[in-house]
Amino acid sequence: MTPYDVPADLKDLVNLCEQAGRAILAVRKAGFRVDSKDDASPVTAADLAANEILVEGLAACSTLPILSEEGRVVPWAERQKWRRFWLLDPLDGTREFVDGFDDFTVNVALIEAGRPVLGVVHAPALGTSWAGTVEEGAWRWQESERQTIHVAPLRVAPRWPPRILASRAHLDAATREWIAAIPGAQLSRCGSSVKFCRIAEGRADLYPRFSPTCEWDTAAGQAVLEAAGGAVLAAETLDPLRCQQGESLVNGHFIACAVPAWRERLAAVSRQAVWDETKPLV
Repeated sequence: MTPYDVPADLKDLVNLCEQAGRAILAVRKAGFRVDSKDDASPVTAADLAANEILVEGLAACSTLPILSEEGRVVPWAERQKWRRFWLLDPLDGTREFVDGFDDFTVNVALIEAGRPVLGVVHAPALGTSWAGTVEEGAWRWQESERQTIHVAPLRVAPRWPPRILASRAHLDAATREWIAAIPGAQLSRCGSSVKFCRIAEGRADLYPRFSPTCEWDTAAGQAVLEAAGGAVLAAETLDPLRCQQGESLVNGHFIACAVPAWRERLAAVSRQAVWDETKPLV
């Protein structure tokens, strides 16, 4: 397979995410109301429209179970039996969407034995999709001003001192202290799973996250990044971040990085940072 021979099933999944993205942009153009879910997070008609398209599209071509942020609550007694399933965030970065930013995404991941093995991240307002499988590689689709699509392979391009990404809305004190422990680090901020993809395409090196995320927030981006040669590591152990590890869908702290072999370097940074001694990260 040459770098431009994208697997057919991956192309189909990108097309499905693009359909969901068009529905999101249609809601944005028409105007929308913001409601709150039980956890106080925002939800809009765009989240629900994208979810309907993704669920119907996946059900039409696959018999695997589907777990979506905007779908039904699936009890752990049922989920723990799933070896392979689809994990969806129909609109990742709803706050960015509501606030008028463009870095919101559609996230679809295939989980196998707890590992994200395939992922698509589509940013409708940016005209960009990132997709990959851990066995076959990663690619980026970019829409030009002439509405033609350019496809290019992705590969990490690490450097140190690193280019670090952090959340626009969730840059907490622990993350600031961790970044401050790396002399010469450059910090940029953006929303949603775009951060994983920036590392995958060689435009950044690290994304530390020490505030809560859920598995559907990270799985698609993790698959893309790992397919491009990077890694997403649990901050406490520096082992690969995994899904489907228990009843809770909330991730632990993690560090997305361009180089899996940076484990010792990352552990040293964590030891230098000022942590709560009752709950060290490393």
